[in-house]
Amino acid sequence: MNIAFIDSWLQTSVEGSGTAVAIGGLQRTLLQRGIRVTRLTPLQPWPRNLTARRLLFNLHLPAILSRSHYDLVIGFDIDGFLWATRERRTPYLASIKGVLAEEARQERGAVRQLLWLLSRLEGINVRNADGVITTSDYCRKAIRRHYGVAEQRVRLVPEGIDLKRWRRIAREAPRRSDGATILCVARQYPRKHIADLLRAMPLVRAAVPNAHAVIVGDGPEHASLRALAAKLRLGDAVSLVGAVPDDDEVARMYRRADIFCLPSVQEGFGIVFLEAMASGLPIVATTAAAIPEVVPHRRAGLLVPPGNVGALAEALIELLRNPDQRAMYGAFGQAHVEAYDWERVADQFLDQVAPFVRDAVARAA
Repeated sequence: MNIAFIDSWLQTSVEGSGTAVAIGGLQRTLLQRGIRVTRLTPLQPWPRNLTARRLLFNLHLPAILSRSHYDLVIGFDIDGFLWATRERRTPYLASIKGVLAEEARQERGAVRQLLWLLSRLEGINVRNADGVITTSDYCRKAIRRHYGVAEQRVRLVPEGIDLKRWRRIAREAPRRSDGATILCVARQYPRKHIADLLRAMPLVRAAVPNAHAVIVGDGPEHASLRALAAKLRLGDAVSLVGAVPDDDEVARMYRRADIFCLPSVQEGFGIVFLEAMASGLPIVATTAAAIPEVVPHRRAGLLVPPGNVGALAEALIELLRNPDQRAMYGAFGQAHVEAYDWERVADQFLDQVAPFVRDAVARAA
């Protein structure tokens, strides 16, 4: 099989966050199986403005695709929206990692307006594609609600994780923690609600004086989070370490933590939760969006109402005070995450796309 991935988004995990990790992970797994996967991306980082670069790439994309032959074309999020509206012999699927119309609701100002405008293109993409793939039932319902695509047209393929790599990290970096370290890893957008974790830390420290949070990542909210930490006088209760470009070093940071916490209010899936489970960490998160589909409450961790700082602090305190509970949730998570190994997810992906390829072959015959 010869597949084209259309992907104008940022390609590194440190910039592109979970989307880059997910697309790259699926591509590598399919390539290892002998399936040819060509990732069509902008050839140069120009224009400097990412949105302009993405739109220009999509403008030229129909001509690029017309010169090549693929058995299947997959466009991610907005990518391929012009190709979706053309007559084509090759089956075309839109793969939605995070529903932009949902993300826009959690942002503000110019970012909110930009996401809303891009969501119009995403809507064109999913309505005109031969089929749609997304990562969670939450996303499937949001696609229907915002874009008018019937749920039965949307197929589910979860995100994956390379468990071989995480097991290697575990062998190389035996667990080394102090019983009081809370780790957060995220691209820092407002919808991640990392400010809730900062506001919870004074309450956590009142109950567990040596508790401290290590927050990894950069993004639009980074400066305001630093300002909030200073305003709250958190001192050594919080370390905002910024972006860490070495993916293996980030994985080792999981091995030095006791709890993983991300109080996000909007997640199409949440690959960091898989990473936390692969590392044997209990999770504290919220009941928002797709999170309950990925993190079983009181089995892999504790889920609290979104935006509730008091409940977030109580959950963190509960786990910090109970090492046996942390161990139990961590062990469950390590077993639970086996279902998301890239080998299993690739099987699901191939099962879901096979009917479209078979139909195209039958029509050609």
